[in-house]
Amino acid sequence: MVKIGLREFQDDQLMTNFDAFARALAKKKPESIKGKYFVRGYIKTTMGRPIKIDLSEYQRLVQD
Repeated sequence: MVKIGLREFQDDQLMTNFDAFARALAKKKPESIKGKYFVRGYIKTTMGRPIKIDLSEYQRLVQD
């Protein structure tokens, strides 16, 4: 799990932080991993339900 923001953050700030995290993770993909690197992703608040994230954009980054 990774913390990408605080309750005070606006939606665009959270998305910017998530985007930076996902791109950094894509850059660190080991060469030995074949197939899908990003399988699924969720954002979850402390006491809320998880929200599924579409990771197809980041999957394309590791395939290029």
